[in-house]
Amino acid sequence: MSGLSDLSRLLDLRALREERARTAVSVAASRLKDAEHAVSIADSDIEEHDRETGQQEERFFAAMGIRPVSENELGRSRDRLGISDQKREELITARETVIRAVTTRQTELAAAHAEWRQRLFERDKLAQAQDRLLQQDRARTDAASEMEMEDMSADRVRMSC
Repeated sequence: MSGLSDLSRLLDLRALREERARTAVSVAASRLKDAEHAVSIADSDIEEHDRETGQQEERFFAAMGIRPVSENELGRSRDRLGISDQKREELITARETVIRAVTTRQTELAAAHAEWRQRLFERDKLAQAQDRLLQQDRARTDAASEMEMEDMSADRVRMSC
């Protein structure tokens, strides 16, 4: 019976490990979802920046059509466009960083899934072994009971003769 109780304790341990692996999958999936959301926010930031820059350029060109533009105003507009380009590059760099984070999270999720499947497989194998041992133990107990009953009936037959 010691082997069965040891196997039972080991099965409980494997079930705990499987549960931890399943939790790791949930955490990794949540982190991936957060990273994907960050990518969509970064994309929205870039689109908003492009929209604002386009509106500023349209206003500038409309003003140029109405009156002549001084060299100072032209220089300021050029500087604003340069700053706008720098900001766009920063936004793109931030988005690329977030995309790399998504890739990392996808890898983590795949690893967590693999770990969970392995733990599940190990737990199931131990459960099968425990079931086999329980069946063998029941068969052994049944055989012992049957032998005892046979011995008792043989004793009765001898006593009656």
